[in-house]
Parts: sequence; structure tokens; C-alpha cells
Amino acid sequence: MKRVLAALKNFLFAIFKGELMLRMRVDKYFIHIAYTFFIFWIIIIWSILVESSLAKVEYSKKALEDLKIYNADKTVQLVELSRLRTVEELLKKQGSQVSVPTKPANRIAR
Repeated sequence: MKRVLAALKNFLFAIFKGELMLRMRVDKYFIHIAYTFFIFWIIIIWSILVESSLAKVEYSKKALEDLKIYNADKTVQLVELSRLRTVEELLKKQGSQVSVPTKPANRIAR
């Protein structure tokens, strides 16, 4: 039990002093370890960027759906206004003298 505690104490002191890699004799592999951590950081940052992009896409899809609904509503309103009968009724309600032409329009020659 004393050996385990001594090894654990030795291990903790090595971590705090920064000598752990030297004591484990893996200092010759330091560049590989640093490279691995660098790759992990790149992967983590990349995944965060992808996730934020996907969140923006979902928000844009939602906004696009709302705009499609708004466009459909405006199209229905425009179709209702383009009916001749509806226009005549609106003109009559406003007290206008404008009515449907009785003869076709004249063309002016150049």
C-alpha cells in the first residue's frame, strides 16, 4: 500500500513540476503528442463552426417558410383584386365614375 501511495505521490509531483513526460521517457515523442492535440483542437473548432452553420440554415429555412406563407397570402389578395367584378364594386363603393369600357382602345399610329 505504501508503494502505491509513494507512486501516486511521485506521479502528482511529476505533473506539478512538469516532469511527467521526462520521467515516462516519452519526450522524444513530444512533437507527435503536440501534433495530435493540435489536430484534436482543429476538429473541435471545425465541428463548432459546422454546428453554427447548420443552426443558421435551420433559422433561414424557418424564415423562408414564413415568407412563402406571406407570399401566398399576398398572391391571393392580388387575385381577388384583379377580378373585374371586385374592382367595379370597389369603384362603386368609392363613388367613382370609372366603369368598364364599352369599346376597345384606340391605337395611335406613329
